[in-house]
Amino acid sequence: MNKIGARLATAALAGVVAVGYVPAIASAAPPTISIAAKSKLTAVTKATGDVLVIYSGGAFSKATISGSIANGTAGDIAKLYARQFPFKKAAAPVGAPVTLSAGTSPYSFTVAPTLATRYRVELFASDGTTLLATSSTVSVYVAALGSGISGSRRCHRPVCHETLHTKIVVPPSVLHSEMARKWYLYFGLNLRRTGVPPAPKTLRLGAGHARLVSTKKLNGHEYAVTWRYTFFIGNDGYYWLPSLCQRDIEAKDGLNLPGHHRCGNKTIPTNIVYLG
Repeated sequence: MNKIGARLATAALAGVVAVGYVPAIASAAPPTISIAAKSKLTAVTKATGDVLVIYSGGAFSKATISGSIANGTAGDIAKLYARQFPFKKAAAPVGAPVTLSAGTSPYSFTVAPTLATRYRVELFASDGTTLLATSSTVSVYVAALGSGISGSRRCHRPVCHETLHTKIVVPPSVLHSEMARKWYLYFGLNLRRTGVPPAPKTLRLGAGHARLVSTKKLNGHEYAVTWRYTFFIGNDGYYWLPSLCQRDIEAKDGLNLPGHHRCGNKTIPTNIVYLG
């Protein structure tokens, strides 16, 4: 091969090799958003997997929606969107937006839903309108507030008669439907010939001759329930425990938890975390 041919062949080979080394233009990874919900009722979350708050329950009525944004830009804006039961309306922004101080940044929102609500976070450019990323959705559920059981008194022997009362606070939109629902009454009793026995570990449905006396509206968001027990104690030491519940119908009214949580079972443990 002459010198000219050699130079042309070398140039051609160099051109082929050079093409293989052209650097690729790297594209920036798109922003991503992690999201989680948490409330003070961590024992319920551990037992059922659901995040629950209490309607009008003070600090227990709030949940935190938090997470982290990756691959964003300082100045981007994170907004929280909420969609409340019955989920017929589009999700709407709630709370104050969070402006990112760095490309990777944590965020946190405090919420106080009144019925089951689904939350998501959306990331916008600094103009506030250009959507960059959307998180998955998390749900926060809302339980009615029970004000405790009152009316218990020292038993008269040999038969004990107890009339108990409790007040239930609910969102006004579900007051009438909640009042109309069936109550399940539970009772447990331990007796001992001398001294006071330990507390019952199990309660039985309908035991203690339990019966519902009345359900009475108190105002636009509160009602009272009265029920009675009649049980024999003779001359023994005694320890008795009451309980009552309604089966959850969250899918119908947006209150309490989805699914069935032992309410209506023949027996329930006294250490149960959530009953519905």
